[in-house]
Amino acid sequence: MKRTLLAILTIVVMISLVSGAFAKTTEEKVKELRKKVQKLEVNDKKDAIQWGGDLRIEAHNITGEVPDYFDGMKLQQLMTSSMFMQGHPDFPASGMNPMDPVDISNFIQANYSDYLYFANNLTFAQLKGAVGMMTPEQLNGFMGALVPYTFTEGYKTDNDILYTTRLRLNMDAKVSSNVSFTGRLSMYKPWGASTGTGVFNGQANTMAMDVSTPGVPGDETLKVERAYFTWKNMGGTPTYLSLGRRPSTGGPPLHYRHDEMRSGTPMGTVIDFQFDGATLGYSFGEYTTVRACYGLGYESQYGNGTMQADMLKDASFFGFNIDAYNSESMQIQTTVARAFNVTDGFNGYVIMPNDPVTGNPMPGPIVTRYSPSANLGEIDLASILLARRDGPIDWFVTGSWMKTNPEDVTTPFGGLMSDPFTSPEEQNGSMYYIGARYNLSNNKTKIGLEWNRGSEYWFNFAPAQDDLIAPKTSTRGTVIEGYVTHRVSRNFVLKLGYINYNYDYSGSGWHIGAPKDLAETSVLGYPTYSKAGKISLGFSARF
Repeated sequence: MKRTLLAILTIVVMISLVSGAFAKTTEEKVKELRKKVQKLEVNDKKDAIQWGGDLRIEAHNITGEVPDYFDGMKLQQLMTSSMFMQGHPDFPASGMNPMDPVDISNFIQANYSDYLYFANNLTFAQLKGAVGMMTPEQLNGFMGALVPYTFTEGYKTDNDILYTTRLRLNMDAKVSSNVSFTGRLSMYKPWGASTGTGVFNGQANTMAMDVSTPGVPGDETLKVERAYFTWKNMGGTPTYLSLGRRPSTGGPPLHYRHDEMRSGTPMGTVIDFQFDGATLGYSFGEYTTVRACYGLGYESQYGNGTMQADMLKDASFFGFNIDAYNSESMQIQTTVARAFNVTDGFNGYVIMPNDPVTGNPMPGPIVTRYSPSANLGEIDLASILLARRDGPIDWFVTGSWMKTNPEDVTTPFGGLMSDPFTSPEEQNGSMYYIGARYNLSNNKTKIGLEWNRGSEYWFNFAPAQDDLIAPKTSTRGTVIEGYVTHRVSRNFVLKLGYINYNYDYSGSGWHIGAPKDLAETSVLGYPTYSKAGKISLGFSARF
């Protein structure tokens, strides 16, 4: 009996051990299988994202000429100091009439603490109110007495060598049979500098803003330039919807001079501007597509610390991009858009050298978060392009037009195409842009020449345009550009280029402030080029 029980116990123990060993082996196998499946899923996701991009290294020589001008910031400082010296209802002082800057300076030194209180509490509304109380004759006399003291002699500038590095990483992924993702990460910086915020010099591209980054050199960080999905064949029709950070830079015909394929949807003649938004498109056959586009340029409430009832309205865009005919040999395109509730700038960072209200120098290179202060009105834009390839020649012709619809609002920098102390009026502007490129028989070398000219009140939204000096399509004057590109290999491109700017009016690239004739000695808020030029040599490795 004992032997029988021992035998049974032994069999039970052996079965338990074998079962445990079998179970353990099965569990380990399951874990191993799970790891393999997870690895395959990760690899599958990696393979699903198609990576590409380019690295561009350039060397530039930049020259410029600034004409004689009257310093607007110094004039502002003399005006506000004179208000303090004469006395103001909110800031009573001596009641004396200033004779010259020496009198003003002596009075301020003798009453410095009172002046600091005055300057720190002075608002643009008070300044505008004081000016508004003067008759035109009084204002002309007042300004005439102060303006001569702000004369600044013109000068030449020369940046012997400026190196830049630009890295762009393109991402594409298939989400489903009719949904895809597209993205681009970009870094663009000067050699020997890594600052995302520069000192404001009067040019629109010297403010670090969402709408221009990373089209303007800044720091070494990668930024999301594009990120959007596209949903095609909606409802079984040739309709598509695209949402996200838009492909709104480098549009036609700007791609010719870089020997690149078209990379932006709107025409670069009117919009070269980073923004978030949506596109609803419909294809009429192989060659024609109509797109309705919406974009947001400025979010007025979130992140601005404001909850009051009279806060600013969001600045937005709506328009149409129409490829009337788009084939390898010919492109006919038009962009028509309206900018609503345009603000006096967009959220960003800047180092202001002067206080725009008092004109006084700012205390050191302090990075300031710039926020708009007013809605100025609306701007209408339209542009049309005809581009063709005829034999070895690529050529294009464009015509662009804009019109302002201003509100009776001004800020320290001015209103919509008006100076701070004048009422804005409706203005029109135009720009013509033509170019041609000859393709040599070796299919590697291309020689191009481009010309564009903008009128006195011309304005477009192009702060992201990659031109270093200033966006060439924003110029109120004439720009000539010549270049040679050579493909050392299919994906390695050398480019030698020269661009020359001849400005007729100030304020190129700005929708605030009235243009000033640069052939005359004018009051300018900041020095501006009358002429500028750039020679560039670059290498682009595309992968």
